[in-house]
Amino acid sequence: MKKIFALLLSLVTISGLAQDNKPSWLKSLGEHFHFNGYAMAGWQYHDKSTPSNEFSVDKIIFIADAKLNDKFSAEFMYDFRKTSMHELWVNYRPCEAVNIKVGQFKTPFSIENPIAPVILETINLTSLVTTDMVMGSNPLMMPAGAGRDIGITVYGDLLNKKLSYDLAVMNGAGRNCKDINSQKDFVARLSVRPVKELMLSGSMILGKGNVAVHKNEDGVNVCDAAPGVTGFSDNGNFTRNRFAAGCQLKTKPVNLRAEYMWGKDGDYNSNGGYATMSVNNVVKKLDLVASYDHLNNFQGVQNRYTAGVQYWFYKACRVQLNYTHHKWAGRGDGENNILTQVQVAF
Repeated sequence: MKKIFALLLSLVTISGLAQDNKPSWLKSLGEHFHFNGYAMAGWQYHDKSTPSNEFSVDKIIFIADAKLNDKFSAEFMYDFRKTSMHELWVNYRPCEAVNIKVGQFKTPFSIENPIAPVILETINLTSLVTTDMVMGSNPLMMPAGAGRDIGITVYGDLLNKKLSYDLAVMNGAGRNCKDINSQKDFVARLSVRPVKELMLSGSMILGKGNVAVHKNEDGVNVCDAAPGVTGFSDNGNFTRNRFAAGCQLKTKPVNLRAEYMWGKDGDYNSNGGYATMSVNNVVKKLDLVASYDHLNNFQGVQNRYTAGVQYWFYKACRVQLNYTHHKWAGRGDGENNILTQVQVAF
C-alpha cells in the first residue's frame, strides 16, 4: 500500500511540473495520460442510532485516464478507502454516434446512477430507490455493486446530441465479481433533449439474479436475505427486472432531477421515486439543496426528506451541510440526522 501511495504521489507531482521543465518523454506521457481523484470526509449525527455521532472518511478515489489516440481510451478507478477497484475499461470510438466500452463500469440505468459523486447534490448521494434498484442496498441486487458491473456497452449521441442511447450486456453480479449464473443482464437507456436545458430519459434492466434458496414448510423456494419474496427456481435463479423514467432540468439558477422506478424480484414488485433540486449561487458559490425520496419494497416503506447547503470553495471542492428526516412506515417517528462533508478534488 505504501508503494502505491508513493507512486500516486509521484504521478501527481510529475503532472504538476511546468511544461518547460518536463523531458520529452514526460511531455508525451502527459499528452496521453491524465491523473485525478477526490476524497470525501465528514461528521454525522443520528438521534436514534449507535454511535449517535461519528467522524468518517467515505471515499478516497484515484482515477487514471488514458487517451491512446482519437479512437481508443481507457480508465482505471480505485477506492483506497475500501481498497477496491471501481472501474477498469477500454473504449473504442469510431465516431460520435458509436462508442464501444468493454470492462467494468457504471450500469447505464436511470439518470442518477451514472452521475459522478462529486456532482451529486446530497451527502447521501443516490436516492433510496436508486440505491435499492441498482446500487446494492437490496440484497437481491448485486450487493456491494455500487451501481457497477462487468460487461460491454454500445452508446452514443445522435441528431446533434438531441438523442443519446446505451445498449449493454452485463454479468449482473456487480463489480469485482464473477458471474453468478449463465444468464446476462440486458440494459437499455434512451435520453431525449427537446431543448438544451431539459433531458427526458427512460431505461431498463432485464435479467436474472441468483441467491441461495431453501424450501419452506409449504415446499416453496425462499431466500433468507429477502423474507416474503417468492418466485425462485430450485437453482436460485429469479427474475430481476428494473424500469426507470425521469427528467432533468439544468439552468443557471435551478437544477431539478426527478425519476420514478419500478422493479420485479421473483414474484415481488417494488417501486419508488425521488425529486432533487438545487438553487445555485444564492450567495456567490453557495447553493441551496432539497430532496425527497420514497421507496416501497419487501423491507418496508421508507420516506426521506433532505434540506441543506453546499459551498464550492475551489472548482470541484466543496463543504456540505445536510439535515435529513428518514422514516420507515410503522416504525415510530423516524430518525433525524445532521450530516457534514468536505470534498476535495484534484
